[in-house]
Parts: sequence; C-alpha cells; structure tokens
Amino acid sequence: MAAGSLKDQKILITGAAGFTGLHACDYFVRQGCTVIAAGRNKQALESIQGVIPAVCHLENREQVDILIQESLPDYILHLAGKNSASESWKQPASYMESNVMATIYLLEALRQHCPDSRLVMVGSRLSVDPAKGAAAVPHPYSLSKTFASWSAAAWHGLYNQHIVLAEPSNLIGPGESTGFCTLLARYIAGYETGRNFPLFRISSRYESRDFLDVRDAVAAYSILLQEGTSGMTYPISSGTEHTLGELAEALLLHTQAAVPMDWGPESAPLSLDSLNKGTGGQQGTELLKALGWNSQYPLERSLADIMDYARIQAQPSSS
Repeated sequence: MAAGSLKDQKILITGAAGFTGLHACDYFVRQGCTVIAAGRNKQALESIQGVIPAVCHLENREQVDILIQESLPDYILHLAGKNSASESWKQPASYMESNVMATIYLLEALRQHCPDSRLVMVGSRLSVDPAKGAAAVPHPYSLSKTFASWSAAAWHGLYNQHIVLAEPSNLIGPGESTGFCTLLARYIAGYETGRNFPLFRISSRYESRDFLDVRDAVAAYSILLQEGTSGMTYPISSGTEHTLGELAEALLLHTQAAVPMDWGPESAPLSLDSLNKGTGGQQGTELLKALGWNSQYPLERSLADIMDYARIQAQPSSS
C-alpha cells in the first residue's frame, strides 16, 4: 500500500483533543479520511473541524467496546494516555489505568470486532527495554508506558493483530502543549504584551534532547499505519540533539523584548535521550526512512511557528 492512500478510509484517533491529536485530526481530514475523534471532552471534540466526535473514557471497558463496535475503524492511531512523569509519582495507579488498562481494553475490543484493522500504538522513549529489568524504571509514568507497549506487542504475538509501535522523541510545534518550547514561548509572548511573570528557570541549559516537529511525527504515523511491519517498534526523531540552552537562545532571537531568564546551574552536557535508549536521537530512524519518511519541518520553522501561536494566544481577546 503506497503512503498517502488512506483517502476514504476510516481512522479512529484516541486522545484526539490533545496536542498531537489535534494535529493528527487535521492531517487525516485533509487526506480525505473519515476521522473518528475519540476523547473525554465532548465540547473539545465537537470543536475539531471535519471529524466525527466520539466521547469515550478508555478506562471504561464497556465504553471502549461500544466505541469499536459502532465505529469499526480500518485504522487506529492510539495517542490517548497520561504523560506527566512528575504527576505519575502522586498517581501511579491512575497512570496504570490510563496507559495500560485503557490500551488493553482497546486491543481486546479490536480483536473482538475488527481483527483486521491496523493499529499504531504511540509509546514513549521513556519506556524501558525489557532486558534492563524493572530496576531500570525511573518513574511510574515510564512503567505505565513500558507495560502498555509490552501489552501491544504481546497482543500482536498472541492474536496476530496488526500492531505497530512508534516511539517519538520530544514533540514540538504550534498548539497547546506543556513542553519546554511552548512554555518558554508563552513566557516570551507575555513579556511582549507588557505582562510580568515569575522568572522562567531552565533546570539545566546543557541538558540535551532530540526535538521533532509534531507535524513530522503525524506524517510518520500515517506511513506506519499503511506500511509499518506488524510487531516492530519504530523510533521517530529528528536525528539531532539540542540543548535546552540552545533552544532558549533560539526562541529569544524571535523577540526584541528584554526577557529576563534564570539560566540554571552550569553543568556538563547531559543527553537524556542517550541515557534512556543508549544510542541517542539517531536510533532506528533508518527503519522509518526506508519507508519514505523524512522530516519536513526544520527546528527554525518549528520555533517560529511556536512563537507565532504563542503571540496569538497572548492577545487580550484570546486570554
């Protein structure tokens, strides 16, 4: 199946009202798909242009079963789940319910009602390689994403369901996000409008990560839905790491305002992506590139679009 041939196909997107979900809905609507946007917030879902809203709490097995039985999707992009490492320390059971049990309920409903559908399960680079053992789990969020990915891989092996796992790096881009770039852009845009905020602090300006535009990630998911090999895990990244200090300095170049910053402690370079996966941002991207994917949004474009979005949101009429 050639990439881009999803026109007229029915795709279910979970977590549709989230940061990545909104970009995914827009992308697949423009591809000519019938998009079923699933999530908790009815009002948020109904505000998404061109989709069929479907209110569903994925932690509720009966609701998930009804969702799949009524929609019978050809493709599923599973984005839903909780994603705050810090919050997971306070609510570990809730994270297991939202990330693990919700995934299992979805897998089971698909097995029962549309076993020939194709699912892309979006995991996390913070999940742990099974070979490293439980002692390597850094926080409950990581544990929940690890179990969710293992469950998806197991359902493929046990029931021969078509399931592809995707592991994106840190996603950035315009929209409502809790990521570093979006938070800093809001801070800068606020100063441009004359408002003062508590000093923005960077925990470590030398902390290094791979950052990828969310629109490139969505394009990758589209390719994986069509051409990904079932049972395989595909890392998705830009292939280049940048420090938080570099990103902050690049964003500050987009403003003439005198924006104060707390640059945090001076320390040696630290790559969280390399620590988590052992090979940094380059790991596995050749698998995806072999299917025809390449990133289309350079970092400079992503940061400019983030600042443009932050400025729109900072206007009095939008606050």
